Amino acid sequence: MKDTSHELSKHDIAAFFNAYDTAIHQDPYPFYTKMLQDFPAYYLEERDTWIVSKHEYVQFILKSPKLIRERSSLDGEPVVDDPPRWRNIQELVQDWMLFRDPPTHTRLRSHVAYAFTPKTLEQSKPQIRSIAESLAADMQKETNPEILQQFAFPLPVMVIADMLGVPKEERDVFKKWSNSLARLLDVAILSEEHLDEGDLAASEIRAYFRQLVKERKKNPKEDIISELIHVQNHEHQLSEEELINNCILLLVAGHETTVNLIGNGMKLFIENPSSYNLLHQNPELIPSAVEEVLRYEGPVQFTNRAAGEDIILGDTLIKRGKEVIVGLGAANRDPAIFNDPNHFDITRKKNRHLAFATGPHFCIGAPLARLEAITAFQVLLQHFPALRLADPSPVWRDQILFRGLEALHVKF
Repeated sequence: MKDTSHELSKHDIAAFFNAYDTAIHQDPYPFYTKMLQDFPAYYLEERDTWIVSKHEYVQFILKSPKLIRERSSLDGEPVVDDPPRWRNIQELVQDWMLFRDPPTHTRLRSHVAYAFTPKTLEQSKPQIRSIAESLAADMQKETNPEILQQFAFPLPVMVIADMLGVPKEERDVFKKWSNSLARLLDVAILSEEHLDEGDLAASEIRAYFRQLVKERKKNPKEDIISELIHVQNHEHQLSEEELINNCILLLVAGHETTVNLIGNGMKLFIENPSSYNLLHQNPELIPSAVEEVLRYEGPVQFTNRAAGEDIILGDTLIKRGKEVIVGLGAANRDPAIFNDPNHFDITRKKNRHLAFATGPHFCIGAPLARLEAITAFQVLLQHFPALRLADPSPVWRDQILFRGLEALHVKF
């Protein structure tokens, strides 16, 4: 898309949300800037959906109980059964707390939150550091190092698999399942091929976790699954399907976002040598740098809601029942909130980004993602004080919701 002073056309907006447009997705931020300027709340007729980008509006939508996840709660909402061939997807996501409203969301979240308590995270620190050090040491031996496959992908899947109690030798297949299921969350229109792939992954991963739960019931260990089984047995607050499906959610959501956070961050640091040098000399700035990566090149660009009742955004009426796509990435570049929003500044103060959303659905895994990213950058900067891009134009993955690279080839 050309970055001109003219207003966006309907074709531009429809092209972005209906299909993957390489030119726009390589750098969507001029597009977001025009959305913020011209259409902070825009109705996309082709999809009968509102697109909201303004930070003030996005924050309201994420916090308001008037905006919901469960369309089935709307009176008169027709119930349409998914085609039988995608039944595994339906049975998987129906219990995901991500798609539920209170009180079910509150109940599910309160139990799964065990995995992210300060005590649990503190206990995880040495293991996360050990994994990161090992991966960095292996990467140093490579003649053509690639950060995503050799570091960013394995780190979070090894961490969450360890927390869930998954045997080490079975973690590689987790990445394949996670990638297939993550695409189901996208706001783009999915092809039947993607749905078939996701349905197969849903069937396989649920069967795997069902067996794992069976084993943990016989032989409990110090892991998330054993803890949730304890909740199921003693508090009767979780069904076995809810337990299985939300463990899978932890794997998919936590893995995809952290991979992108690490990859996007390293790309930004390498492209901004002054920031790279500053972080190497002042590693205490790494937590601040993580927040700026989350704002500037967030791993999750969109989420969505449905209007549970009529709502007003400025002078715009969004009627009850309408779908709303919420632009987290655009809101994080809103000049009404952020000074010089298109400038990458690792020392930025009062960084009120919405990369982890806000309100009841604030990302439950945010503390773990921050810990993993901080540890990853500490280790990578220590091992590689002067990286360069081997490919000056890395290719972004063909997804709209998740923003991450296909690969990040570097030179020592």
